[in-house]
Amino acid sequence: MTDNLLSTQTQNQHVSSRNSPEPGSTDFEGNYLGPSSGVSFINRVWSRLHQDERTHYPDGLQNESSRNTAVFMFGDKPYSNPQEAEFTLPSLEKALELVGIYFDYSMVTYRFVHRGNVEEWTRQVYQNNIGLSNLPVGNMVARTAIVLMIIAVSTLYMEMRPRGIPDGRGESLESERWYAASKYMSSLESGPPRLETIQARLGQCLYLLSSSRANECWYSFGTTMQIVTALGLHRKLPAKASNNGCSYLELELRKRIFWSVYILDKYLSIMFGRPRLLHDEDIDQELPDETNDEDLLEEDPTRRTGSTDSMMIASVLHYRLGRILGDISRQLYSINTHSRDTPIETAIRLTSELEKWKETVPPLFNSVHPTSLIPPLCRQSQVLQLAYSHAMIHVTRSFLLNDFTDLSRRPKVPHPMVSSHVQKCIQAAENIMTITDGLAHQGVLIQSFWFTHYVCFCAVLVVYIHTIQQHRKSLVGSSSASVSSVGSPNDPDKLHQLFSLAESCQQHLAEATRKNCPSRRYGIILEELRQEVHRQIGTSGLSVESRPHSSNGNHIPYVSGDSSQNPDAKSVLFDPQAVDFMMQPADLGMNAGDDAGSLESLEGSIWWAQLDSWAFSNLPNDPSTFNF
Repeated sequence: MTDNLLSTQTQNQHVSSRNSPEPGSTDFEGNYLGPSSGVSFINRVWSRLHQDERTHYPDGLQNESSRNTAVFMFGDKPYSNPQEAEFTLPSLEKALELVGIYFDYSMVTYRFVHRGNVEEWTRQVYQNNIGLSNLPVGNMVARTAIVLMIIAVSTLYMEMRPRGIPDGRGESLESERWYAASKYMSSLESGPPRLETIQARLGQCLYLLSSSRANECWYSFGTTMQIVTALGLHRKLPAKASNNGCSYLELELRKRIFWSVYILDKYLSIMFGRPRLLHDEDIDQELPDETNDEDLLEEDPTRRTGSTDSMMIASVLHYRLGRILGDISRQLYSINTHSRDTPIETAIRLTSELEKWKETVPPLFNSVHPTSLIPPLCRQSQVLQLAYSHAMIHVTRSFLLNDFTDLSRRPKVPHPMVSSHVQKCIQAAENIMTITDGLAHQGVLIQSFWFTHYVCFCAVLVVYIHTIQQHRKSLVGSSSASVSSVGSPNDPDKLHQLFSLAESCQQHLAEATRKNCPSRRYGIILEELRQEVHRQIGTSGLSVESRPHSSNGNHIPYVSGDSSQNPDAKSVLFDPQAVDFMMQPADLGMNAGDDAGSLESLEGSIWWAQLDSWAFSNLPNDPSTFNF
C-alpha cells in the first residue's frame, strides 16, 4: 500500500500545476492567502523559475554546473570557449567597416571614444602586424584592446541581427573571441592608468550587457568605476589645465567618458536593484560640448565648424536625462530618502522635471519621425524616446499601486493628481511598446539591444498590472471605472488595445532574445503575470485575434487564454531548448507588514524596484520570504 501511495504521489508531481486551481499560500502569521494574492503570484513564478532550471540541468548536473561557474559570471550565458583568446585579423577594409558599425549603430549615445583616433589605431594595429605572437607595447596595449573591443561589439551586432547567423552553435563565437582578445590585451597593460584604460574596459562592459552577461558586467563595471574616480574624471579640471598640455580633445574625452559611465551606473543600479556607485554630491564634472568628433581636434574654437545635427546632441540629452533618472532613484527608491516632502509630492515634482527636459529636446529628436532620419540619428531618436518613457514609468508607476493590496481602502473617487500620473505612466508604457512593435515588424529588434529589451519588459509589466487594477475597480463598482473618457487608459476599448499590444511585445521580446538569459527570466515573469490577467478577467475580451508573425513569416507559438484549460499548451517563452544558462530567481526582499499600496507613503516604489530587478539577482530557496 505504501508503494502504491508513493507511486501515486510521484505521478502527481508530473501533472501540470495548471490542471487545477493554484493552492493557497500563507503569510508570516500563517494566514491563508488565496491564488489571486501577490504571495501566490510570486510562488508561481518562483516555481516556474526553478522548474526551468531543473529542465536545463537535471539531477546533479545543476549543482555541478553551479560549482564550475566563476563567481563573477554566475547566472550569465556561458561562453562557448572561455579560454579562447586567439584571433586572426580580418582585412583592414573589413575592420574599418566594423568601426563604422560601432559608431553608427551599436553605440549611438555612449560616445566615449574618438572615431578618428580609433580609425588611426586600427591602421597602426595592421601596420605593426599585432597579434598574440607579436604583442603591442606601450600605449598601443590599451589602444589595441579598444580596437578589439570595438570589433567584438560590432561583430556581436552583426551576429544578433534577425537575419544573422542561423546556426545556434555558431552564434556569438566570433564576437566572444574578439572580446576575449580585448580582455587579454587589457590584462597586459602596465604602468599608470590612462583614459584608454577606461575606454577599453567600459566598452567591454557594454559588450557583456549586450551579450547577456549582466552579472559579469556588474563586477567589471565596479573595477572600471574605481579607475574613473582614481583619474579624477568626476571632477572638472581648472581652466588653466589646457595651458598645461591638456588638449581640447582630452578635456572633452574626460567628460564623455565620465558621463557615459555615469548613465550606465544609473541603469545598472535600477536593473539590479542595487545602490548606485556614483553620487551627485561628489561630482562637479561638466557635461561635454555638443561637438562632432572632427571638431575636437581643433584647438581654436573659431575654426570649429559646428553642426545642428551633431552626433553628440543626443548623447548630452541622454546624460541630462540620466541625472533626472538618478534623482528619481535616490528620492523615491532609496531606503532613507531624507526628504521633507512626501513621496507623492516628490514624484509629482520629478515628473515635472522630466516634462521640462522633454521641452528642451530639439525637433530633430522630438517631432521628426525617426525613420525619416539617417540611420545613426534614427537610432539615437529611438533611444531617447525609450529612455524618456522609461524614466516616466520609473517616476509614476507607484501611482498604479494606490491601494492595490486593499480594495476596501480605495477612495470612491480617486484623486485627480493620481489619475493624471497613472495616465502618464500608461502613455509612457504605450510609447515604449509602440516603438518595440515597430522595430519588430521592421525586422530590426536586434538581440544585442539590451536597453530596448529591458524597458520593454518594464512597459509590459506596467500594462499587465494596470489591466488587473482596472478589472478590480470594476468589480467593486468604483466610479472611476464607469467614468472614463474615450481613449483614456481606463476606456475598455483602449484597455483592450493596450493589453493586445503588450501581448504582442511580449512575443517580440521572446523571439528576439531566445538565447538571452535575463530576457528568458523576463519571459517567465511576464508570462505568469499575463496568465494572471486572464485568470482574473477571463479570455472573453482580451485574447489577441491576430497573432504576430516572426521575421521569417511563421507564427510564434503562444498560449491563448487561460492555460489552466489547456495544460499541454506551451509558450515560446518556456521552450526548454530555447536557451542554455544557469537560472536563479531573485529575492524580492519585502518584509512582513510592508505596505505596497499606501498613497501617502508610495512604498510601492520598493515593490516595483524589486520586481523588475528580478531577472538579474540571486535569491534563497524559500519563496515564503516574499510578501506583497
